[in-house]
Amino acid sequence: MNRFSRLTIVKAIDLLNNIYRYHNQVDRFRLLFGFEDVGPRGPVERATKLLRIAEYLIRNPDAKGPNGSDLVFEVIEYIIGEAKNRYSDYLPDEPQYVALENSLKRDGYVIDDNKLRMALPEIVELPEKENELFSLLDKFGFKKEKGHLDQAISAHARGDWASANAQLRSFMEGLFDSIAEKFAPNQGTLPQAGHPRRNWLSQNPTAPFFQFDLNEWQADGKGFVQGLFKRLHPQGSHPGLSDEEDSTFRFHLVILTASHYLRRFKGRV
Repeated sequence: MNRFSRLTIVKAIDLLNNIYRYHNQVDRFRLLFGFEDVGPRGPVERATKLLRIAEYLIRNPDAKGPNGSDLVFEVIEYIIGEAKNRYSDYLPDEPQYVALENSLKRDGYVIDDNKLRMALPEIVELPEKENELFSLLDKFGFKKEKGHLDQAISAHARGDWASANAQLRSFMEGLFDSIAEKFAPNQGTLPQAGHPRRNWLSQNPTAPFFQFDLNEWQADGKGFVQGLFKRLHPQGSHPGLSDEEDSTFRFHLVILTASHYLRRFKGRV
């Protein structure tokens, strides 16, 4: 499956050719990604060696990189990092970098802190929800939960659906666990993490966090929050096979749901 267009790959290699001025830099890049047998060897122009690599990436969209994920994805992220090191503070004004960035946007990707992330549909304002979510996680000191969400986003962007799914569930579990800890007057009264703690949130004597009148939690286990966790991992705590569409749905669902409950938590505290 071609996740990146031919133009994006060419733009990325063009940028690298502009960054690397010496043959040993190109040769090291070839060794790092296993390209030593791609294209000509010996005293050949740097641009020629890199052009052969671009052709290889275009012809082999399903190849895996040294880290085990999509090869083209790993190469482009690496080039973005090299561009950051080369151009430093004036990177956003470098024409070849801007050309790559724009091409990536057309492919559905954005560059965020030197990492690739999938652009989210504007129709439901998910980017705004994601920004709000990270802001609230920082506000309440939910560092571990933020880490799970960061890892989920990175895994989703590189197409590692199983890892993304696992991190999404860990994020939601950790979020409700931590919210319960904030509400508990005595930590000793809290049940163990996971479902028992979410059940405690529904029965909090001061003010139940989950609303029964909205069917968020039900005694028969068919409430919205209970159904959410069943949907996030229908095969239990270990994720089964997934694809881009399914993992993306879970991701969108988590972003919207977590934002909603964090706003409620903000109102309560």
